[in-house]
Amino acid sequence: MINNEQNTKNQLLFELLQSVKIAKVREKLLQNLADYGVEWNSELKKLEVEDLRDTQKKLSLATNQNGIQYEKKVKDYFAAPNEIALDKIDPYLVEVTEKSSLYSKIWSYCLTFWSVPVSSGYGRRIRYLVFDRQNNKVIGLFGLCDPLIGLNIRDEYIGWNKEQKHERLYNCLTAYILGAVPPYNIILGSKLVALTTLFPEVRETFKRKYEGKITVIAGKEKMPVLAMIDTFGAFEKSAIYTRLLNWQFLDYTKGKSHIHITANGSWELIKELVQEEKFASYKYGQGSNWKLRTLRTGLASLGFINEDILSIGWKRAYYLNPLLKNWKDFLTMQTNEPEFIDYTNEYLIEYWKNRWLNPRKSQLLEKLHTAIQ
Repeated sequence: MINNEQNTKNQLLFELLQSVKIAKVREKLLQNLADYGVEWNSELKKLEVEDLRDTQKKLSLATNQNGIQYEKKVKDYFAAPNEIALDKIDPYLVEVTEKSSLYSKIWSYCLTFWSVPVSSGYGRRIRYLVFDRQNNKVIGLFGLCDPLIGLNIRDEYIGWNKEQKHERLYNCLTAYILGAVPPYNIILGSKLVALTTLFPEVRETFKRKYEGKITVIAGKEKMPVLAMIDTFGAFEKSAIYTRLLNWQFLDYTKGKSHIHITANGSWELIKELVQEEKFASYKYGQGSNWKLRTLRTGLASLGFINEDILSIGWKRAYYLNPLLKNWKDFLTMQTNEPEFIDYTNEYLIEYWKNRWLNPRKSQLLEKLHTAIQ
């Protein structure tokens, strides 16, 4: 009898302490959001953001600044405006592989120029730095990772059924970061970087990395063919992809996100509210984004049953960049014979110069001269 009473008291004490802990975590979470200009409207049960650009800039300072520690080591790889001759711009790709390599440090330092928060991608990853052959300075970079599993606008446009998507989503990647660094960013360098995703070596790298590999989710070998790259604009539509060869705007999306929560120090707090055995099962290869599912569980324990706290209201444009002439037939399994669009590096570079650089050369030169001053 005494043991039963003691057990009851212990249980009540545990529940009391847990409720206090939950209240503190909830309060801290809302304060962290407020620090970035994000307020939770308890009546409407939704997030409200006064200035999205300002919030993204604050979040970028929390996620993108780790590379500043490498500035002294890598600064010589970044061009001064007077080191760029517009007519001689000639991009080439360098794959970033080892985390501790010089190129990895250059990559990290590049991220410090981004004014929006940059994730590290998830699942499969391919990262490239884009250098200029005339001076061996960095033009920009792009990183590819596994695409979102649930994305209706993409799935409906491709025309996937469940079987086709399960088999061929593997053949798509998402550009989770893409752009140029200063001073190439002021001379339409980001458009050039976007075009380098069409360099044949990108699809060849995909084949080299994944040929003969057993997939994590399906547990079988799949065709190592990169059929499509997609991406999202940071703020609605992106000037990078507008009227750019091979890139197509499809629609806007307001998908769920966690960067505004995980980037502000709340991730570690929320993880503590998820049961250890449940958290242990939330790993890549066991369904959709495991971090997002962990957040949903933790947020539910905080009383945020309505998932609007995962939506910060960023209206983002969605773009497709098919690498195959017969991309639709390939992705819907009507054929197993991919027909690659045969753009050469030289063709893409000349296209950029003739379509974007040369007609604006005087203005772009003026921008470089102003940057020198």
